[in-house]
Amino acid sequence: MLVLKKIKENLETTADIETITNIYQEIAYLRMNKIRQAVLNNREFIEELSRVYFQIKRTYIASLKNKGRIKKKKELEKISFIKRNGRKVAVFLSCNKYFYGTLISDIWRNLLDYLTTNKTDLVVIGRVGKYLAERSGFGRKMFYFELNDDYPEKEKIKGIMDFIKDYEEIIVFHGKLSSALSQKVARTNISGEITLKEEFGKVKPYLFEPSPEDVLKFFETELISAFANQTISEHQLAKYGARMVAMYRATENAKEIRKKLEVEQRKLERQLLNKKQIELFAGFQLWI
Repeated sequence: MLVLKKIKENLETTADIETITNIYQEIAYLRMNKIRQAVLNNREFIEELSRVYFQIKRTYIASLKNKGRIKKKKELEKISFIKRNGRKVAVFLSCNKYFYGTLISDIWRNLLDYLTTNKTDLVVIGRVGKYLAERSGFGRKMFYFELNDDYPEKEKIKGIMDFIKDYEEIIVFHGKLSSALSQKVARTNISGEITLKEEFGKVKPYLFEPSPEDVLKFFETELISAFANQTISEHQLAKYGARMVAMYRATENAKEIRKKLEVEQRKLERQLLNKKQIELFAGFQLWI
């Protein structure tokens, strides 16, 4: 009787788990659809911004070459209009909560491999990432920031950007949605630099106001900000996709457990009924 009571309690718990995972899955689906279009629109904006920046930078460097102020290809590729500190930084976009499957741990493993072969500072965003970094004991200084999982605060994003914008190279490790059922680990350089690999040839002259350096500095700063916001949005999209998959699997597991418990319940109920019938029949025989 106690065993049957326990099975009924487990069935109730399993039913609650199914309900909760279904709700989480539905919420993740709705939020994913809500930001999907924004991510696509931002991709178009960044592509256009990059195209304009490339054209202006191309024209500016061509003018420097014509004046004989720059000659080497390496010098062309290293031109930047933001004051840099000469160091690299790796940014780990994680989360504050769980239920994202293996996505966050996969990103961390990929980042850890990178850290073993690259001398770089580390910025961690999210409590889960902080936990993984501290537990790993990789022995490197870490700068930590917190950001809301579902609604990243603009002021906190600005604080992160103010901290990392002066690095020579900014590599963000984050999740990226491949499809509704597939997410991958992505590594994105958001340094705002565009490598000029093309031959210049003939370029159109432009009149810059107040100066070409100021105009290009503005574009470079905007690109870093745009790239950063886009990677955060891409990461959100991947997290919602990962949560959908994780909650679907949890729901299916709960269903399987419930089926097994129901089979066990029916088996025990039949045994109990048979026992009662045997006792009743035995008592009837004694009465006769």
